[in-house]
Amino acid sequence: MIDKKKVLIVEDEELIRKFFIEILEYKYELHVASNGDEGIKIANEVVPDMILLDIMMPQMDGFEVCTSLRNDKKFEKTIIVMVTGLSDRDSKMKALKMGADDIIAKPFNPIDVRTKVQLMFRLRDRLLSAE
Repeated sequence: MIDKKKVLIVEDEELIRKFFIEILEYKYELHVASNGDEGIKIANEVVPDMILLDIMMPQMDGFEVCTSLRNDKKFEKTIIVMVTGLSDRDSKMKALKMGADDIIAKPFNPIDVRTKVQLMFRLRDRLLSAE
């Protein structure tokens, strides 16, 4: 049996967490956090293959979480996809500079999200197999 890839969803809005769970639970082992601190704690416990990370969260925002995770060697192969309702170019560039691998803009389409997640895993798997 093939192990399911682990995806950590870090999102403060319950409706969006449920959306991600509904469209991804069929294929991935999901872990869920409702804030940045909880996200870092769960990430350290499960070392996910991918993190879907909201930018705009109270207390610790996604930029801070991303920076914290990227400064830890155990997450160097973890894919980080930032989720944002921000449409300005500066926020997107900041996310990429902080170490995000990609960005998903709200509002999102379930097919687009599934496709992006699958594509990111395919690209990572190709890179890892080439090492």
